[in-house]
Amino acid sequence: MLGNSEERHGEEPWDEERDLIVLGSGCAGMAAALFASKKSLDVLLCEKSSHLGGTTASSGGVLWIPCSDEARSAGVQDSPEEAARYLRSMLGEHFREDIAAAYLQSAPAAAAAIQQDTEVRLKLMTTMGDYEASLPGGMAIGRSLEPVRFDGRRLGADFELVRPPIAQLMLLGGLYVDKRRVDEFLNPFASWGNFAGTLRTLVRYAFDRLRYSRGTDVGAGNALIASMLLSFRRRKIAFWLDSPMVELIGDAKQGVQGAVIRRNGRLLRVRARRGVVLATGGFPRNPDLLKELAPKFPHDQTVSFQGNVGDAMVQARRLGAVADNAMCGPCLWTPTSKLHQPDGTARTVLYGYLDRGRPGMIAVDARGNRFVNESNSYHHIVAGMFDRGVDADSRFYQVCDRRFLWRRGLGMIRPFQPSLRRHLRNGYIVSGRTIAELAERIGIEPQALERTVARHNEFCRTGVDLDYAKGEDPYNWQFGDPSVASPNPNLAPIQHGPFFALRIYPASLGTAMGIQASADAQVLDGSGAAIPGLYACGNDMASVFRGYYPGGGATLGPGLVFAYRAIEHIAASES
Repeated sequence: MLGNSEERHGEEPWDEERDLIVLGSGCAGMAAALFASKKSLDVLLCEKSSHLGGTTASSGGVLWIPCSDEARSAGVQDSPEEAARYLRSMLGEHFREDIAAAYLQSAPAAAAAIQQDTEVRLKLMTTMGDYEASLPGGMAIGRSLEPVRFDGRRLGADFELVRPPIAQLMLLGGLYVDKRRVDEFLNPFASWGNFAGTLRTLVRYAFDRLRYSRGTDVGAGNALIASMLLSFRRRKIAFWLDSPMVELIGDAKQGVQGAVIRRNGRLLRVRARRGVVLATGGFPRNPDLLKELAPKFPHDQTVSFQGNVGDAMVQARRLGAVADNAMCGPCLWTPTSKLHQPDGTARTVLYGYLDRGRPGMIAVDARGNRFVNESNSYHHIVAGMFDRGVDADSRFYQVCDRRFLWRRGLGMIRPFQPSLRRHLRNGYIVSGRTIAELAERIGIEPQALERTVARHNEFCRTGVDLDYAKGEDPYNWQFGDPSVASPNPNLAPIQHGPFFALRIYPASLGTAMGIQASADAQVLDGSGAAIPGLYACGNDMASVFRGYYPGGGATLGPGLVFAYRAIEHIAASES
């Protein structure tokens, strides 16, 4: 750290001057820069790594936007009052009227604005509803938007500046098959359409690799970042890669005047005439901050971008900002598994989209008991783990039979694998000829696991999950299978040996706890006063949802909306 602001920096010359500095290039940061450009502000975006996109580029790219133009055009009947009712019923005592009202008021405008005079295009998701749609005010469909697929060839050489998706999500060394197209690839001979679509994709990918390091037909978060980058180029927005923020210049009383940026081996003092926007991705990769701010939620796994180490939190607190920890949990969660490497390290494996929540799999704790509705969201799975207790002795497993694993895969194991020898040998999964044998091999009392599986199988016969109501919430339905021999498409028995277990671990998607900020994304000090010229959005700002997960896009939605509100506030203030 370089020390304190005006006393040391006040008489030093500026190396650069801009109206606005944006720190970070995920959805929130790039949206803030685009909104600023549309307000005719001279903006500079600084990204610490050599690629744009942060965690957004590897995400689903979904935004939770109630009452969007896209929903209204599709005939969805919704209102801000119903969305607020849903959030109140979910958040309970953690609900903050001021922040939530600002979010719901500006969400449709922000989604519309990001598409006006830019290359960004969003569409309504017709297969995703609120994650607890059965709560008062919940919706089975209509509040989640996703990016339209993007042709990366439109960027030319700039396509290589977009952060690639997680390697696990790509086939053949660079073919991005997100969940919108995975069924086509898994069943290429199911129909002529599937076969033709798969063939077209493979041919295009072959030609792409003649010019690019990976396939250029992208969707999800990669499409969102790529379309924003094309908008940057067409609007001539300046951005610096490999340019981390070293220090904010200013103090709590006088405000923030700029930032010290490391660029090409030099420390540059960049003045920000109208403000600095923090959008560096939160602190999921900072174990010291997690230990300090979230000691009751121990975990060592995250699927967030490696650069998300709390740069903004550290610097903002130095200037008097405070962490807002008045929420139900510090992070947004997903289960992961671990692949142990020959060198003794472990690689984090993202929760499998193909297997999670599907009928024929249950999640159990070290006592052999189910602890959650497996068809609920990834966030709820880990919340259930923490409710049961996570410590050095706790263990959690997904349990299924061979028929399920063949059809759905398990974690990193793809479907239709004729041999599982490699995965058994390296300990990624454990098998047993019977449930009792499987239980013994993973250290669970055999009779306990047998009772749990037998009880689950009885639920499959009746169609009613008396323990966790699996299949009753509209969100569960997207993971159901109409072909299962059960009155409930979310329930299928575990009965065809051999049987398998995959150990799962709590992991963060990103931090929900963040810098305390106003409804206009102004960073606040310990007394609740705004620090002039300093704004936070994305995961740097404490989540409007207070550690809960209302639906798909609960991270990127607020990132977009509070970037919009920050720029509206800056543009309305005196220069």
